[in-house]
Amino acid sequence: MFMPDYFELYELLPRTVYREHQNTPYKLWGMFDDRFLKTIHSLRKRYGKMIMNDWYWGGQWNERGWRPWNTLTGAVFSQHKWGRAGDLIPVDHSAEEIRQDILHDPFHPDFKYITCVEMNVSWLHIDCRNRDKKKNGILIIYPT
Repeated sequence: MFMPDYFELYELLPRTVYREHQNTPYKLWGMFDDRFLKTIHSLRKRYGKMIMNDWYWGGQWNERGWRPWNTLTGAVFSQHKWGRAGDLIPVDHSAEEIRQDILHDPFHPDFKYITCVEMNVSWLHIDCRNRDKKKNGILIIYPT
């Protein structure tokens, strides 16, 4: 089981899920696709501090990582619900700078599992959905 060095579970999960199950972290880590965890680990190592959920410190963000099926946040079949997506707020770089790095060199080891990015948003949405990146490239989505 892969667990990233640079993120804690409370950064990846909604408050209620984390608080209810924090004593069984192996179950919580198991909800995430390891490609996603390896990717956010690499991104944070490469670009420095990134914030996902900040509720733990009294902030407003609660569902920027894993999302429950009954959430009203995001799309019905959001990759967040399978533990394959995250909305990151980079601190030391802009989301756009990182997006451009990903799109410029999508097969770089730090980006190899990223199959989708969202454009024209202030955060960095990445996901590792089931997609043939070699054949079709990275899926670029735009907010609706």
